[in-house]
Amino acid sequence: MRKHRPLAGRGLATVVLLCGLVAAVAACGSSQARVTLPKKAPRARLARVLPAAPSQRQLVIEAYEGYWQATNQAINSRDSSAAKSILTSYVPGGAISGLVTGMKVLWRQGEVAFGAPVFHIVSVKMTGARTAAVHDCIDLSHTGFQNRRTGVIVGGLGQSHDYLITTLALEHGRWLVTGAIPVVRSCAY
Repeated sequence: MRKHRPLAGRGLATVVLLCGLVAAVAACGSSQARVTLPKKAPRARLARVLPAAPSQRQLVIEAYEGYWQATNQAINSRDSSAAKSILTSYVPGGAISGLVTGMKVLWRQGEVAFGAPVFHIVSVKMTGARTAAVHDCIDLSHTGFQNRRTGVIVGGLGQSHDYLITTLALEHGRWLVTGAIPVVRSCAY
């Protein structure tokens, strides 16, 4: 049988060799490489993207829907001056006093507006250069008046499928509601 030589000498040599490799690898990682960076580009500018201007149709719809909200706000203000101010952006000046007179009746009876219509616009027709008509199968079933103190509903404005044609006119750059005509016609959404 042959006797084995102890591995101590070889093991020590292996450890020294491994330490040398580790030191060499570590030294490679710590040296700074010379890298040329690209030249700085002139200040980059983002292109200005302007939002598209709303179409006439969109402006008419916005005015129509805003009218309903403004009317509720005017009623709930319970103040003639505030109501006139609110309505100024949605109806012609000549119509405001008549609307406020009607609101005063509601105020004397202690009524306020409740709810809001649900719009189901069928079409928007430009009826002239400065006039339009919104055809709406409007849901007025959850809109009306209630007693301010008790909350009891005292009147509704309509049904769930009321066909309404609302006319608007362009005055001083704003679409204003000039009238509304309920039409006896079935509509669905």
